[in-house]
Amino acid sequence: MENGVISTKAEGFLSRMALNDNKAGMEGLDRDKINKIIMESSKGSRFYENELKKEEQVNQRIEKMMLQKAKITEQHLKKAQAQVDRMATELERSRDLSRVIVHVDMDAFYAAVEMRDCPELKDKPMAVGSMSMLSTSNYHARKYGVRAAMPGFIAKKLCPDLVIVPTNFDKYRAVSKEIREIFAEYDPHFQPLSLDEAYLDFTDHLDQRQSWPDTLRIAPNMMLAKVCSDKNKPNGQYRLPSTKEAVMDFVQNLPVRKICGIGKVSEKMLNALGISNCFHLSQQMALLSLLFSETAWHHFMQVSLGLGSTHIPRHEERKSMSTERTFREMSKTEEQLSLCRELCEDLAEDLKKEGLKGKTVTLKLKNVKFEVKTRALTLPYAVATVDEIFAVAKDLLKTERDNESPLPLRLRLMGYRLEKAEGLGGEQDW
Repeated sequence: MENGVISTKAEGFLSRMALNDNKAGMEGLDRDKINKIIMESSKGSRFYENELKKEEQVNQRIEKMMLQKAKITEQHLKKAQAQVDRMATELERSRDLSRVIVHVDMDAFYAAVEMRDCPELKDKPMAVGSMSMLSTSNYHARKYGVRAAMPGFIAKKLCPDLVIVPTNFDKYRAVSKEIREIFAEYDPHFQPLSLDEAYLDFTDHLDQRQSWPDTLRIAPNMMLAKVCSDKNKPNGQYRLPSTKEAVMDFVQNLPVRKICGIGKVSEKMLNALGISNCFHLSQQMALLSLLFSETAWHHFMQVSLGLGSTHIPRHEERKSMSTERTFREMSKTEEQLSLCRELCEDLAEDLKKEGLKGKTVTLKLKNVKFEVKTRALTLPYAVATVDEIFAVAKDLLKTERDNESPLPLRLRLMGYRLEKAEGLGGEQDW
């Protein structure tokens, strides 16, 4: 990093771990200073090497995508555009502006609970988690670049005075239960997404309380409501009027990373195509339909039109938790194992947020012939950590590879699900 020259490896690492100043509480920070500290404190660690492997896989996906893009002709684009236009017309007919959807996101939830119970932490930079990984941080810590999903050893380099409080899921579940009782007063069928996040349909409630102020009206669908809840953090509301014009104006300049379902990998792939906001999505939809899976570009189209679900599923206890990923084709063993590990990491993180674990691990695969296969294994004990889940997941995957041998296992989709869960503090139905 001398003389401002950053190696290719360093650039790859920073593209994954660099300061995200779209995050609430991290606006206007010294990106170069923070990124330099992240790099210097990470280099040589297992975490650093793992992130480099992930970045290399993303770059390979982008290379394949760009090679595919180079083969697309004007005729291909013209045909794709006709398909896109037909779908846009169909989706437009489904637009529903009659509902009032609220997305509640309890900002820095774990940290807020800890600061409530230990007031002296309120004026100190603090985070919840461990030296291995942080779950969240308060706003004092965010001013140093400390954030969720960052290893604690890196956070300590950014902020030497950082106080790291161990997670206490029993406490967080108890607080979440109190808050959910309040949610039920407004929408008995609200949908909790995690301990600190939920969707509510306020339509009926507001019809009954016509005298309530208009500022409580958040957005006409779930996708937009989630974006709106991030607008005025840490302690504010945002209302999006329920008109098509207001929705389209709101969506046009929205960065793609602000959309649920578009993470840093999808963002980087879209950026490689010159797409950074939702207006760009709408302009390049024909191209996207030729480069991405049907599920992915359908989602992009709905986002570009400001459309989302207006039906919130009834509040039912969760019976399973899953994650999956679609791709063009993957047949190399090492790539499949690496993806398997990433999916297990995602699943373990979701389980951690909910404070849950489970006994049955299910593998879902779709091959290049679009045949879907599932294989499951039920353990005599419940699991929740990355290593526990991965130990089962990789064996299930190996069985499928062995079944195809000597031919390679050629995949288009991989996913994992954990079922028959229990609460970490004792047995508890999902």
